Amino acid sequence: MSKKRRISIIAGIATGVIVFMLAGFIVYLQIYYSSRWYPGTMINGIDVSKQTLEESKKNLTAVFHDYELNVKARDNGNITIFGRDLDYNVDSGTAWEDLFEEQHVSFVLFPKEREYSIEYNVSYNEEKLREQMMNSLLVAGNEDYRIVEPVSAYPSYDKEKKQYVCVQEVSGNKIKTDLFLNALKAALQEARIEIDLTDQEKYPDLYEKPAVTSEDEALKSEISLCNNAAVRFITWNMGEGVTEKITPNTISKWISCKNGKIKYNENAIADWVEKFCAKYKTVGKTRTLNSHEKKKVRKIQVSGGDYGWQLDYNKTLQQAKKALKKKIDNSLTEAYIADPGSENKKALTMKQKVNYLNTAFKKDFENFEEDWDPNNYTEVSIKKQMVYVVRDGKVAFKCRTISGRPVKGRETPRGAFFIKEHRRDYTMKGEDYETFVKCWVRITWTGTGFHPATWQPWHRWNKDLYKTIGSHGCLNLHPADAEKIYSMLKYRELVYIH
Repeated sequence: MSKKRRISIIAGIATGVIVFMLAGFIVYLQIYYSSRWYPGTMINGIDVSKQTLEESKKNLTAVFHDYELNVKARDNGNITIFGRDLDYNVDSGTAWEDLFEEQHVSFVLFPKEREYSIEYNVSYNEEKLREQMMNSLLVAGNEDYRIVEPVSAYPSYDKEKKQYVCVQEVSGNKIKTDLFLNALKAALQEARIEIDLTDQEKYPDLYEKPAVTSEDEALKSEISLCNNAAVRFITWNMGEGVTEKITPNTISKWISCKNGKIKYNENAIADWVEKFCAKYKTVGKTRTLNSHEKKKVRKIQVSGGDYGWQLDYNKTLQQAKKALKKKIDNSLTEAYIADPGSENKKALTMKQKVNYLNTAFKKDFENFEEDWDPNNYTEVSIKKQMVYVVRDGKVAFKCRTISGRPVKGRETPRGAFFIKEHRRDYTMKGEDYETFVKCWVRITWTGTGFHPATWQPWHRWNKDLYKTIGSHGCLNLHPADAEKIYSMLKYRELVYIH
């Protein structure tokens, strides 16, 4: 016999042995599982793999005797329903036998894992079940397990990011009691030992849900709308390296969105502009000035008057409103949100002109009251009835005056004022007078000014004369002095009266 022939015979014998053994193993499995459940068999949550029918029924009876249903819920919630508290009883009837027979209609060499559901003939006290459910921590809650209501997602302004973002919804753990009761009944009907209420596939609607989620298209649209309204920078260059601005942080406090439209808090905007104007207003502030009414110059404080810086509130308010409501291409807003760099910020910046009602000599944002020229101004002393014109820090000219009579309606106003106009010829008008004068220099818009008074007795002038024959508020001057004052005092220059 050739070598090749011998190899062929040996191979055939080996194959036959393997086939015989395999066939024997299959026969063994068929015989073994003819009286047992196949591997991976679950019945109503109970594992009966490889158990005989009698063994599985015995185990089932034990389960029914001390029946417990474990309920797993959100936020690590867990309760156990005890069958004995419900007068729970189960009669499986022939359900297990029927299922066993169904599984063994034909032999399965490679069985798959499978869970079967069987409805038993069960009985229990439904009122007791409802009472247990309602008093359970999953429904009533306790100190360790708080019932959390669902909260809808909503837009909120993020100060650090300088933009509106979505605050995620809170799913909560509030259970719909009717659906919870149905789930418990279904589990009891099948004698299940555990249910998981967090299983979204089995119990998709068991928990209360937030009305709006982060995926809501209307919410996304509202966030985009709010960002387009809030993400902008409105600036005023105040000079001296100081910039006043309205930023997204501020705007976010002024806007709200309803029905797809942005609403502005007009009062809040007006309040901001009012504070802005007040911050840079120096009119009426108390100033410390040099007084020359005595031989030795001394410091005095003067308050009131209309000298100083003052923003135009109405124009500034209109600027702010116009800039706030200006339409901006949403692509510019989105570009800044993606990259809040200087270039993208520049595209959203709106520079405004500073509008003043009144101006002064200079600005000092550390000492706001230092807004005048301490080397060139005019001082009027009511007590001494004298006028001092200061030039280059020294008194360049001084003269006598007769101020307003110190009675109601005729006193000369005190404070810091600015020169408003010069007129060579001017007619002063009051309730009981109309007088033409030359060299009129206006101090207040209510009628106070320097002017010559030829009718006053200059030959017997003294510092108390104003108390009896004082003017209606103006600063009466000798005609020669009036000419000098007219020529020396400059438009918008400071005059302080004390």
